[in-house]
Amino acid sequence: MIRSRRLRTLVALLAMVLPRPLRRLAHTRLLGYRLHPTARIGHSLIDVDTLEMGENAVIGHLVIIRGCEEVRLGDWSIIQMLVWVNSVRAEKGYFRDVERRPALILGHKALITAMHFIDACDLVELEDFASLAGFGSLVQTHAVDLADLKQNCAPVRISESSLVASRSTLLPGAIVPSCSIVAAGSVVNGKLVGHHLFGGVPAKPLRETDLTWACFNRPRDGAPGAW
Repeated sequence: MIRSRRLRTLVALLAMVLPRPLRRLAHTRLLGYRLHPTARIGHSLIDVDTLEMGENAVIGHLVIIRGCEEVRLGDWSIIQMLVWVNSVRAEKGYFRDVERRPALILGHKALITAMHFIDACDLVELEDFASLAGFGSLVQTHAVDLADLKQNCAPVRISESSLVASRSTLLPGAIVPSCSIVAAGSVVNGKLVGHHLFGGVPAKPLRETDLTWACFNRPRDGAPGAW
């Protein structure tokens, strides 16, 4: 496995244009990524320290994931096309005196659809069956603390069986609770509580969700089916 940071980036760039069998060899033999035999990566730039993909996990075409120290996709999890995940490794010296984990973690059957931007300078986690759905959402884990004039980080989590709709913004420290929905165009700027439909700027509870809905009770076994 290649250790040089610069050579790893060059191999990751080259792998984008290789046919699938050679792309897989570059990812596994040269970059040391751990891919289940059924996992698939499209024509995408994946330049991270460690990558682990479970059974039938998918990264689609034209995805950029760079700078993360850890990326993990659970069984049947999916990152669709034109998603950009950007991070800064801890060794770079940014965010001094801030404990952080530059990582992207997707649980079992978690989903990130197309054309989202994710800042993973701290942990971004989608738990089992969680979805960053629609398109055009921003997930942000770092921002300037104006009082101290320094950069701070905080992780972002979309909890189990929850869905964030199009053009939403999740700010540092945002937590979407389980079995909840964030309406399109909302801004989540902290920890939400309860099983609700949340909406607005900032997002507030609008009404309780019905926990009998199929989207909150998907089977663990088999293909994901309709999202």
